[in-house]
Amino acid sequence: AAVRTQIQAGVRGNWAQLTALASASPACAVMPAEAGWYAVVQVPALASEETIVLDLLETTGVLVHPGYFFDFEREAFLVVSLLPEPGVFASAARALFGRIGAAQ
Repeated sequence: AAVRTQIQAGVRGNWAQLTALASASPACAVMPAEAGWYAVVQVPALASEETIVLDLLETTGVLVHPGYFFDFEREAFLVVSLLPEPGVFASAARALFGRIGAAQ
């Protein structure tokens, strides 16, 4: 129970951080979620999801999954883990939105 409570608190905090940062990036949207420890971020389809994911990894060191890994029918969605330590997560989320904003 103690571990579950810690995971839930971390996921909720990271979710709140992600949605707050996304609100400052009007071209991106965090999709609604009912449960889980992943978040789905819709980004502008300026390139394929694979290109976006590789660019993020190469330029910022941030690793996310493309939506097609989860059978999304269209682009462009990124799947983000909400499990990292809050400080690491916040830094990665800022880098993600900064890079997406710079690509527009």
